[in-house]
Amino acid sequence: MTLTSLAYRRLRIPKDAPFELRPSSPGKGWGGFATRLIKQGEQILKEEPLFVIPKPTQYITNEDLWAAFRRLTPADQGQFLLLRDNAKQPFMMSKEAFAENSFALPAKFGHGLFLVHSRFNHSCLPNATVPASSNDIITLVAIEDIMAGEEITFCYNNDFECKIRCERHKILRFVCNCKACLVGTPFQQLSDVRRRFIRGLIYLTAGAGIDGKSQDSSSSVIADHRLREAADNLSIPLSNRLIYLLLTLYLLEEEGLLDYLMRERFEPPVVVTSSLFQTESNAEIVKTAMAQKTWQGKMLIAFRLYGRHDAADESLPEMLRMLRMLRSA
Repeated sequence: MTLTSLAYRRLRIPKDAPFELRPSSPGKGWGGFATRLIKQGEQILKEEPLFVIPKPTQYITNEDLWAAFRRLTPADQGQFLLLRDNAKQPFMMSKEAFAENSFALPAKFGHGLFLVHSRFNHSCLPNATVPASSNDIITLVAIEDIMAGEEITFCYNNDFECKIRCERHKILRFVCNCKACLVGTPFQQLSDVRRRFIRGLIYLTAGAGIDGKSQDSSSSVIADHRLREAADNLSIPLSNRLIYLLLTLYLLEEEGLLDYLMRERFEPPVVVTSSLFQTESNAEIVKTAMAQKTWQGKMLIAFRLYGRHDAADESLPEMLRMLRMLRSA
């Protein structure tokens, strides 16, 4: 048994945790693996940080970390010293150890060190997620059923559904070998197309990119300057808007990203948009589309609306612009 395995076996894990830590695939170090069936929506791990540095990453110094380390109990100091660089040797610098094992805490405008959450590996097609938290405690939740023996993964960035492989890897600074990242495979090639398409569709319906701003890299996906201008002004016709939303959901489903949390994010806009149609003939098409059982079926029926004017088109842009102003106020 290696020194690394001895170290990670000494990490404090809740007794009733539905996972164990053990070596993962080559190059990924250790990872978390389900010890039983974990149902969709089930909590996998709830963890408080060992300590918090209330600073943006770029301003955190080794002195900050040394001061935080000295405030820990001897037992917690021992836990911190168990950390290994990619599951191999101890970190040479505490700043590196913190960077590799910390999570952003928006409520504190800083970062917390999470010993156990940091042991779970990344995937661009994950089976778990860490939802945003309003306090220091973070929770890992299954977004699909995870079988016993299956590795538990989550996505390290919450906007990766809109980024292609090379963009994701620049942010990660390591090579991900998930299904969406295996170079040259048909799925990976289609994945890049789907994710780039999703980014453009989100821009068309929201009038902003994945970072909430206009005229970011999302807008460059849209070659037609008139269409881009219509998106910026929130003047995309209602019929087209519904089609774009349904197409987004279909592509997310094809990509393997349409988990229950993603549905909670995208389904309400679909419901609201479909309720806004005022022209009777359009409303009938929408009714038929929404009655279909699959997102593909809904989308194919909704395509009959493409380019059709609706009475709601006159007032919709102004209403959307007002809502955007209220949100940014």
